[in-house]
Amino acid sequence: MADTIREKIEDAGQAAKDATKKAGEKIKEGAETVAEKASNAAHSAGQAVKDAGQKLKDKSGA
Repeated sequence: MADTIREKIEDAGQAAKDATKKAGEKIKEGAETVAEKASNAAHSAGQAVKDAGQKLKDKSGA
């Protein structure tokens, strides 16, 4: 237990540092998840365009 003002300040500083690190890790995880979902969505959209193009090509007899 902190007995002096200095120790209390140091404890508060350490707690702030730990909280900031934890928040940063959560932000990083969230950003990675968003990037992965965006990549998957772009891939799906690209595949849908490719499939639509192939259907048009098939219908036109080209």
